[in-house]
Amino acid sequence: MAYEKKIPVDLDCPLRLTMSLIESKWKSCILDELRDGSPRRPSDIHKLLPESAPRVLDISLKEMVVDGLVDKKIYPELPPRSEYKITDLGKSLLPIIDSMMEWGKAHMELFEKKFKNQMSL
Repeated sequence: MAYEKKIPVDLDCPLRLTMSLIESKWKSCILDELRDGSPRRPSDIHKLLPESAPRVLDISLKEMVVDGLVDKKIYPELPPRSEYKITDLGKSLLPIIDSMMEWGKAHMELFEKKFKNQMSL
């Protein structure tokens, strides 16, 4: 069962609605890794994002299935195997993610200075 938010999504604000779908630290990264349309097993996604805790990725994937951003296919075999694949709705968020990546590239130097200073404290 996915985490239930204490404050409901503000359906009158398109920005808050969009942010509610990608607000997790890892959801945008997961969508980016699934962008080519190839199905990925959870273990593959964990390998692609090793700095994230597997539990956090699993929760994010479950929420993304509920939100319709990714599909989950479970194969009826022993042991059970599952795969995740981006949906058309998930693909519709890729231009936003691309814009975020371009913004990050354009401001990389500023944040490299900021985070290097924090790491030396």
